[in-house]
Amino acid sequence: MENRTVMVVVLATVLGGSPLVRAADRAPELVPHNQDAAPGPALSPAEAAARMTVPEGFKVEVVAAEPDLINPTSMTFDERGRIWVTESVEYPRSSPGEGRDRVKVLEDTDHDGRVDQTTIFAEGLNIPSGIAVGYGGVWVANSPDILLLRDQDGDLRADAREVVLTGFGRSDTHELPNSLTWGPDGWLYGLNGVFNHSRVVHQGVEHKFNCAMWRLHPRTRRFELFAEGTSNPWGIAWDTRGSAFVSACVIDHLWHLVETGYYHRQAGAYPPYTWEIQSIVDHAHQKAAYCGLHFFDSDAYPEAYRERLYMGNIHGGCINVDRLVDRGATYRASAEPDFLTAHDAWFMPIVQKTGPDGCLYILDWYDRYHCYQDARRDPDGLDRGRGRLYRVRYQDVPRASAFDLAVETDEQLIGRLANPNVFYRDLAQRLLAERGDAATALRLESLVFDETQPRKTRMHALFARVSMGPLSDAFYLGLLAHADADLCAWGVRAAGNQAAVSPAVAAQVATLAKDDRPGVQLQVAIAARKVSGLSVDDVLWNVLQHAQTEEVLLAVVWGQLQPRLVERVDEIARRLQQEPVRHSRGVGDLTGRVVDRLARAQVAPASLVDVLKPLLGDPFVEGPAQHALFAMRMLEPPTDSTAAWHKELRGRLSQELNALIDREPTSMLTREATWLSASWGDRRSLGMTQDIVADAGQDVAVRLEALAALAAGDTALARDTGLALLDSTDKNLVRGVLARLGGLNDPALAAKVLAVYAQLSPDVQPAAIELLTQRADRALELLEAIATGTVPSQSLSSTQVRRLLIFDNRQLSELIAAHWGTVRPGRDPAREQVLVSMRRLMENASGNVERGATVYRKLCAQCHKFRGEGQEVGPDLTSNGRGSFDQLLSNVFDPSLVIGAAYQARTVITTDGRAITGLAVEDNPQRVVLKLQGGKLESIAREEVEQVEISPLSLMPEGIEKQLSEQEVVDLFTFLLEDAGGLP
Repeated sequence: MENRTVMVVVLATVLGGSPLVRAADRAPELVPHNQDAAPGPALSPAEAAARMTVPEGFKVEVVAAEPDLINPTSMTFDERGRIWVTESVEYPRSSPGEGRDRVKVLEDTDHDGRVDQTTIFAEGLNIPSGIAVGYGGVWVANSPDILLLRDQDGDLRADAREVVLTGFGRSDTHELPNSLTWGPDGWLYGLNGVFNHSRVVHQGVEHKFNCAMWRLHPRTRRFELFAEGTSNPWGIAWDTRGSAFVSACVIDHLWHLVETGYYHRQAGAYPPYTWEIQSIVDHAHQKAAYCGLHFFDSDAYPEAYRERLYMGNIHGGCINVDRLVDRGATYRASAEPDFLTAHDAWFMPIVQKTGPDGCLYILDWYDRYHCYQDARRDPDGLDRGRGRLYRVRYQDVPRASAFDLAVETDEQLIGRLANPNVFYRDLAQRLLAERGDAATALRLESLVFDETQPRKTRMHALFARVSMGPLSDAFYLGLLAHADADLCAWGVRAAGNQAAVSPAVAAQVATLAKDDRPGVQLQVAIAARKVSGLSVDDVLWNVLQHAQTEEVLLAVVWGQLQPRLVERVDEIARRLQQEPVRHSRGVGDLTGRVVDRLARAQVAPASLVDVLKPLLGDPFVEGPAQHALFAMRMLEPPTDSTAAWHKELRGRLSQELNALIDREPTSMLTREATWLSASWGDRRSLGMTQDIVADAGQDVAVRLEALAALAAGDTALARDTGLALLDSTDKNLVRGVLARLGGLNDPALAAKVLAVYAQLSPDVQPAAIELLTQRADRALELLEAIATGTVPSQSLSSTQVRRLLIFDNRQLSELIAAHWGTVRPGRDPAREQVLVSMRRLMENASGNVERGATVYRKLCAQCHKFRGEGQEVGPDLTSNGRGSFDQLLSNVFDPSLVIGAAYQARTVITTDGRAITGLAVEDNPQRVVLKLQGGKLESIAREEVEQVEISPLSLMPEGIEKQLSEQEVVDLFTFLLEDAGGLP
């Protein structure tokens, strides 16, 4: 059940600002996705504003609305306070080329707070999804292009158009390049979504990506990926320190992004050896679709509302607020009370900005349909011509009078850097950077170091100076030696952006690798491979040795270090022989990853053992040593081409392992050494490992790890030991045993599992079916059991049947046809009728929450989490996929109606005849890693992959209704919708 929602609404032809007939004015027949009820008729702009609730002392005002503003997708302010918006009527058109969309300029000429003049600046666009003004023109994201539009004769109409970049995707037109925003370093930043695949070839470099934050330099036109990961990010914000934040959908909503970081993805495969960084939140707001993010800092609001992140919650109809807490190299965010609630299902806040009057402005797409599912289901029901821009005003904050920062002198603009309204600070910063005057640069440098000035003023002076271009050595060295961690970190960051710096600057950057300030260390790690004249290895290892154990910092160091490890294996061994290096926490936290990287690259066994020996012989680093041995155990089994390497490694490491096994048996390092040795077939270790599996006093996770080691070393022993546990009352243990036995190529396994199938708990039986459908011989026995009625036919899902058909086994195909039925290669259009019948079933039904929880554990928990229970294969259902009864109905019974490529079922057939179906986590020349039902990761060496089949359908199977009784369906929906409106 996937939910990939951000700004989506399908729109149609609009000419000028003329009145339109809106099909969406008709009464809705269905509850739109992720809404709690039918949205009702649209409100007028005044009615919508009046219905909104905001904190005491605030009020909502309409700044612009239809027909002056329709279908807005992005906005920005310029140096005169004019509002630039993009309007789209082409969505969801996937084809590129000229369209009917446009850029419009909105002006309040009489300064009464309401737009009274509109000008069409550019036309012929096709879903423009981001806009920024500055550096010579108007920059527009118009996929596949990033355009620079210029007005050369001053009539406020574009008369020159340059394609600066091209290659952004249109495979998913609600995840297009978006949120064009000037960074504090003078680069233009933007975002791209997880299901919109892009390939940008620019200045001789190819960039292939989907979910990412990217940047473009307005002068050099250099293009870079700044960070990758998240889901469908839509909204960039910068705090007063110059840190970047984005809001995202479906998964966690708020992320602190740092350069070179790779973040948790909603879906899709990771590059090899990725250390995925997590979000900065452990809370959620109403629902899981966010659009727009803004760091608000203005004296027009009381102190309690300043320096907060404001983000649009589309499905929640709110403006949510998060407060940042500094955590060294990163942040944590905590939830503040909502700033605005619309009480109107049509409200779609997509951009939030501070205006010249210091108030928060909110751009509203305004449509009853928020999701692409609705657009595809009912294109005629989409709105064709509404859009609003609101201002949230505190008490009687004055209107902004006329101004034009473009005609102000540099000295006047420098004065603006002290303005309490970030609107003026940001604009003055950009204009000063664009002008790039040498004397002004010196003036800014002096201001940065003037501690009598407010810190925000000094930071904006720094941002303006850095954005101008190369820094002098004197200024660099002043920053790099500064006691203020942020100034120092920005000195390093500027050096990394410039790359070519003097030896003196490079030497100072290298010295800062030993600094104890995490934010400084982070920038040093990022700059290590960028700044000329640095010894990259020395810098990175020094950062590691002196680092605090912060995930972001260590992940960035890892990303910089890991491509260099294989060529420097002897250097690694030399460093680990040094006790201070070996004992440092940062090095310890990376040890397992280092060993895994070297082992998967099959470096010389002698060299790999040299890396391991200092760890295995030092009682003070048992944790890192344990992680190193675990990495060895997780290697794919030997293949024809790797058997000799494995044999030599085992021979060279056996003495060290035996010495560890003879130590105190309760040590986790001793246990890991025993398991590794057992996985290599050592008889003594196999016996010790079997004892752990059978020991009911051990933790379930420990017993399952031991069973995995047993399975690698002795198939028959693992089978018999594991099968003996299937009568356990611990469901987690039984499920885990079945998952670990699934990889065995053992002809006797199927009969033994089928013999106990009926005694297994209903919510454990799906794990048994998954085991039985992974090999053709097992599946034959399963289908024969279905034929005799021993196993119900509905126990087998359509996804599993599709996997079995890949075996191309005639007997298997005949049994499936006779005792299960036929399965379509693509989505069954009859699913729509199933939705009707299921809705009818539940309209007057009564369900039970407790029984529904049991059904959930049996059917859904193998792949979905809900309120913390279950496995994270598909999206977490707590905040995704159940916004309304109709949405849940569609997601459960028609899961392939709309499906992103990353959620398509992928089946790998191995050379020894096993079929494994899951979602791709890695897919590279070395291996394929799938996340299976139950959450287990399965790694298959590329050499062992015989065939890969990618289904056009969701991993979640069609035909769920065949696996449940009618009462179970009702109970399941009652459970899932208990806090979301209930049954109809």
